[in-house]
Amino acid sequence: MKHSYPTLYLFNNVFFPQTIIPLTLSDPASVAVLKACYKDDQNLILYHPGEREKKIGTLGKIIFIEKNDDNGLTALVQGLVRVRLLSQEQHIPFPVYKCETHFDINDQLTILDNSIERLHYILESWLIRHVSAVKERERFIKEMSKPQKLINYICMFIIKDNELKEILLESTSLAERIRLLDALLRGKSPDTEDLDMGLAIKNFERMEPGPNQKNAV
Repeated sequence: MKHSYPTLYLFNNVFFPQTIIPLTLSDPASVAVLKACYKDDQNLILYHPGEREKKIGTLGKIIFIEKNDDNGLTALVQGLVRVRLLSQEQHIPFPVYKCETHFDINDQLTILDNSIERLHYILESWLIRHVSAVKERERFIKEMSKPQKLINYICMFIIKDNELKEILLESTSLAERIRLLDALLRGKSPDTEDLDMGLAIKNFERMEPGPNQKNAV
């Protein structure tokens, strides 16, 4: 089923479902879309306008909003589901896109238990290094009981390259995302992805024909 939502462009990051992100924004279009969605209790699309053709974003819900001294806004947004942007229906005062849900296929994850366990350890180690509040850290780790949420937070926190994040967000296979992260995160407890492996994955993905190229064949 297709729906239309106000859209917020994230130029410096890629947002994932089941994660929570703080946003501090001051440009008029971003402030306008946040105010409108919060006032109407409406969900919004958060989308990184990168080079990828598939145009996958994340539908989010604003948890709270706060006005800053510079007339900008700080908002806390919770990711809900991935969506594919189909067509732009409005430009001013902020973008509105028609979209459809971007679903996963059914995967068999039993053979990936060791990889999931390793990725859980990597995220836990990252949190120990970067989150000083012990209770907050422990509460957060307890919430990582499902592989989907674990993978989404690793993509948000540990993967730094936005093109790699886009590739991971686009993937409709949880097993594929687990394998990609297992390959990207080398060593016992890495702080970010391996650059050489990241470049190899990006180069491979760039060789894959996009939707427009496939339709032209």
